Amino acid sequence: MDPYLQKEERQSQEAAKKKQRRRQASAAKRNSAARSKSASTARTRSSGARQSAPRSRQPEAQSKKRRSIQSTVQSAVQKERQTRAQLRRLREEQAGQQDQEERWSRPGIPMWGRTLIAVGVVVLLLLVFFRVDQFEVEGNVRYSVEEVADASGITIGDVLMGVNKTKAASRIIVGLPYVQQVVVHKVLPGTVRFTLVECKAMAAAQSEFGKVWLVNADGKLLESLDNSENIGYPLIQGPVLDLPTGGDPIAFDDPEAGALGMQTATELTAAGVSDQITIIDVSDPASIKLSYQDRIEVQLGDGTDLQYRIQYMIGALEKLSGNAKGVLDLTFALGEQAVFHPLA
Repeated sequence: MDPYLQKEERQSQEAAKKKQRRRQASAAKRNSAARSKSASTARTRSSGARQSAPRSRQPEAQSKKRRSIQSTVQSAVQKERQTRAQLRRLREEQAGQQDQEERWSRPGIPMWGRTLIAVGVVVLLLLVFFRVDQFEVEGNVRYSVEEVADASGITIGDVLMGVNKTKAASRIIVGLPYVQQVVVHKVLPGTVRFTLVECKAMAAAQSEFGKVWLVNADGKLLESLDNSENIGYPLIQGPVLDLPTGGDPIAFDDPEAGALGMQTATELTAAGVSDQITIIDVSDPASIKLSYQDRIEVQLGDGTDLQYRIQYMIGALEKLSGNAKGVLDLTFALGEQAVFHPLA
């Protein structure tokens, strides 16, 4: 065969093979595209199946979201209304204060002048309308309302606010010796009230002229007695009073003996037997003598261990008969006993 023809035949065969391979390649591509489309369709259907359930829940979620938004909006609106109301009240208060300041700052009487006028009005009311029209007394036993009021120096019609409470109390204590303490109260519209604490007598003492005076536990002279019999209190004998005056502190011509007599009276009162003792004789401070019911003389010595000897006296007297008379000697030394010497 002609070499040229052989060459053409080979070229023709190669061209046929190439054309066949192209057809096969094209068919393969079509098959691949078809498979890809089929797979995509399957995936789309599967995705639609999966999304069908959430789509069914979307209306409920949207409803909740709308409600939440509505609640937030309502809360914001309410807060805004409250804020506006507060601002409105604040503006009204500021406007009221400004109006008041403007009224007080208007031309005319200055602020200090208005203050003086107000004070003057109050003082005038107190001076004109609040005057003393009655008295009240609390805690009084010995003195009447009239006696207390007279001693205070306050009279009906006095300006209540002008009453000097300190001076009134001092006058009462000086003028009424049995008053130990007093408090004066001013009660509107026109009452003066006195609250008293009265004292009691503890013993008696004599002046140089034989006048008997009562004295309290603080050593204050209370009053003089017209009748020196049945005094009812122990009478201190020996020292005499030096120029006694009611309401003044007690003063003896012999201060040492007088102090010993007052101490003895105090111990007898504390022991509860002062009403049974008629005389405390301290003429000799080294030998104190008592008169018990005017029938037994009690000798206490110089006042050493006075409280103990008085207690001993009480016990010894209880052992004696009710009509015994004599001398009870309590001047014994420590460790000894008392001795009673009956009268024959």
